[in-house]
Amino acid sequence: MNEASDRDPGVVGPFALDHILTAELPLTLGTPDAPARYEVTAIFSRRPDPLELESLHADSVHAELAEAGYPGIALAVSDRRLLIADTNLAELEGGLAKLIGRILARIGADVAAQRAVRAGERADELGREADRAASVVAAAARVSFDPQVSAYR
Repeated sequence: MNEASDRDPGVVGPFALDHILTAELPLTLGTPDAPARYEVTAIFSRRPDPLELESLHADSVHAELAEAGYPGIALAVSDRRLLIADTNLAELEGGLAKLIGRILARIGADVAAQRAVRAGERADELGREADRAASVVAAAARVSFDPQVSAYR
């Protein structure tokens, strides 16, 4: 896990898709020469967190897609784009888009929960460190160099 992503101030909003990049759809769509299946590019609503991307590429996501009836679908990420391979607009409209949306929402919630747990653990650790440092300062303050009293007070 990447600790730096746990404190990424740029991660705001849900892990979701905003829209399909229509400029990257096959030019022949709507014609007799249109391919039956093709890659659809969707734009994330924000830059994905590395932990979210790691979860998105997990085998369990492919298994979930296959179990839902989409065994040939492959998801890949390129910057802020989700590449949905071997699909079409009708399949996305027919339920695949909602499934992908649920998968992304779940991943985003899971990663946010992981971040919150780690932030709490870091806060606890910082508290312990502050207590330790205060204890050292107090111990040092109790040391006396008075020649009349050489005992540790």
